[in-house]
Amino acid sequence: TDVGRWVVRVRSGLKAVRHENLHPAAAEIPDVARRGLGGAAAATAHLLLELARSGGHRALSAVMLPACVLLWIVATLAGCYWLHRPLTTPEAALPGISEMGIAPPARGVYRSGSATVGLLMACTVRLYSMLLLPHLADSNAAARAPESTNMGYVAALGVAVQGVFTLETSLSPQTLLHFAGAIAFVLGTMWHADASNALFADLGDSALALSPAARIAIGLRRVCSEGLPVMLMLVPAGLEAWQWATSNQLKGGRLQNIISAAQWAVVLNFGVFYCTYACDFWVAIEAS
Repeated sequence: TDVGRWVVRVRSGLKAVRHENLHPAAAEIPDVARRGLGGAAAATAHLLLELARSGGHRALSAVMLPACVLLWIVATLAGCYWLHRPLTTPEAALPGISEMGIAPPARGVYRSGSATVGLLMACTVRLYSMLLLPHLADSNAAARAPESTNMGYVAALGVAVQGVFTLETSLSPQTLLHFAGAIAFVLGTMWHADASNALFADLGDSALALSPAARIAIGLRRVCSEGLPVMLMLVPAGLEAWQWATSNQLKGGRLQNIISAAQWAVVLNFGVFYCTYACDFWVAIEAS
């Protein structure tokens, strides 16, 4: 404005704010959060070094690896949500996941968190092939073992790619790479899960078959991979089709909120899927 103020849209409407009262969202990050992030990064690096030294044959570090996949997903989403919140529209209860990587400072958290999740997922798939596939060699679906491993790596690569190449407001090569990475993550995980579930359907008399914890983990992976993801992806599409067919517009950005909630649910659902491998790793190492 002419009097040296910025006009800012907030939840209650338009506000005129002095320029000296404007500051980046990153300045609001408390020191404890910065130290916590640094500590989490250091602990994750130590975990990966321990896995490299032990070859994945120490139960505690092997169990912590898939658990860290879920922890980093939750931490990344929470951090991005907090930093991106001032940029969301008032009617948006939950921003889309890709949307949170468009602008700084949330973009930095999105990139570093996604790259870390991709690395942890790749290491989890590596342990999966080393510790679990030997117990499934006699399965009727044993021929799908390489398929399950390779598609797990595709999913891990997809997470990293969509995180490093964040969404832009225009259709650019970076945006296309972002969407390609997101598709690789979803389809790679579902393909890996389908092959993995087939392998675990015939455990014979292995240690995994005798462990209640492993059987619970196997059942939970089936729930996370067979029906729930498809339902979560179809619900927004069905609502959009219903809205178009009936000309009944959802008010207040409700459709966008539903789509965003479905995205969050799908990602967290897949995080739980990979986290359940912790039970299988523990049983396999203890039985060896």
